[in-house]
Amino acid sequence: MVDQFNQPLADAVINFELKNTLTQPTVVSPLYVMDQVEKAFLPHVLVVPKGAKVSFPNSDDIRHHVYSFSKAKTFELKLYHGEPKAPLEFSESGIVVLGCNIHDAMVGYIYVYDDKPAIKSSVSGLVTMPYAVEQLAAITVWHARAKIGVNRIRTIKTDALAIVDGNIKITLEVNPPEKRDSFENLFSDLDSGDKL
Repeated sequence: MVDQFNQPLADAVINFELKNTLTQPTVVSPLYVMDQVEKAFLPHVLVVPKGAKVSFPNSDDIRHHVYSFSKAKTFELKLYHGEPKAPLEFSESGIVVLGCNIHDAMVGYIYVYDDKPAIKSSVSGLVTMPYAVEQLAAITVWHARAKIGVNRIRTIKTDALAIVDGNIKITLEVNPPEKRDSFENLFSDLDSGDKL
């Protein structure tokens, strides 16, 4: 995966649509974790199968108020530190956008997939494809910063895939990363004698 400038694109999610209609059994891990570290969701993008349970520990020394208004999962974990009471079940497939009601710059994503296996690209933009190209009907691609929008998924038919040196190369146009500074950090650089 690369962006429009041919730079590696991390945290892209690839779904594989197989030609045969047999669905692969989905292995649901006992528990997935979306941590909060240094006022950021970790991992930034978590990929889970439908029916997964996700825990939201807060490893920061401050409290967070995690929420989502997404169609696939609407929830709210009011101000807390440490472990919340219980993990949440994600029973609908889709993209769940996470936020913190206290720290506006905290944004994370949970990609909940159904019967089509999904894999997240590495920091270097690589994905190890578990199928031969001949087995695929199409590939779908999602990225939080995609120019087509956070709730949109791009579908690429196999005959339109670009194969370079025996590898599939997918280019996705993305927006630049959002600034991480939140409102409270706008004033952290001011000396005590500075005036607004």
